[in-house]
Amino acid sequence: MEVDRHILTRYFTGESSEEEKESVREWLESADSNRKQFIRERIRFDASVIIDEDEVVTSRQPDTTKRILLNSLKVAAVVLLIICCSYFYGIYRIHHQNRLPQYLYVPPGSRTSLTLIDGSTVWLNSKTKLTYPGIFSDKRVVELDGEGFFEIAKNPAKPFIINAGKYYIEVLGTSFNIESYRNSADFEAALFTGRAKLFKKQENSDTLYLNAGETATLTGGKLVVSATDWNKYRWKDGIIMIENKSFEDIMRLFEKYFDLQIIVQTDEVKKLKYWGKFRIVDGIDHALRVLQNDYRFTYEREENSNTIYIH
Repeated sequence: MEVDRHILTRYFTGESSEEEKESVREWLESADSNRKQFIRERIRFDASVIIDEDEVVTSRQPDTTKRILLNSLKVAAVVLLIICCSYFYGIYRIHHQNRLPQYLYVPPGSRTSLTLIDGSTVWLNSKTKLTYPGIFSDKRVVELDGEGFFEIAKNPAKPFIINAGKYYIEVLGTSFNIESYRNSADFEAALFTGRAKLFKKQENSDTLYLNAGETATLTGGKLVVSATDWNKYRWKDGIIMIENKSFEDIMRLFEKYFDLQIIVQTDEVKKLKYWGKFRIVDGIDHALRVLQNDYRFTYEREENSNTIYIH
């Protein structure tokens, strides 16, 4: 959409019709480049008025000159209003977008980390989704579906709250691990430093306070506190630590970290226990070959279905 320069001139002098005024307004709102052109034309017009001021005074009546100058002031006010509105609308749009929920999803077999706007760092494990705002208001609130290791930046005026589905966890400056997948009944929160409060939204619900070195595990519908097994949470360093786990439990871990399905077709290995550690980067084949040194089993991999069969 274009506007003729003569229409703009009549707009500046206050001589344009209602149709022309409307077309100028529509043209201004249609693009930022139009607003810039409008300002350039306005500056050019004002300059011509100043240069030709003597001619204007001699060729027109004094009241006509005053009317032109008054109209010029009105138009300048409109331009200023448009610029201010555009500026504040831009600020509002950025502020509004920052308050909209953002999320990060970690696909199966992967892990990642991010730093939130307050300086807190979060490591996210496989199949995990973190929902968070671009900016925090009076409280710092995020939602977790999966497993995450948090290092929270201290801010006594703004508690940090994680909505983990089954429980809420409130902290200040604290480091901890939470595992709470929505499609699983399991829940575990392990505190490394600081102090944490675990609670539910419902009234009269139990509240549990954790100290550093304590882990809360959901068992039989209740939270049970035990000492933290530090090695269990080395997944963020790319290491799977296995301590006194059954073969089947190990396979469930491999499914989580390597994004595949494992079907155990022999009962001979199901109840055996194992201690050890694996680097995730080494892959599933390396991990299974290491286990074969202690267990008698064979395996085959079906590439089409991404399934491993243990014989």
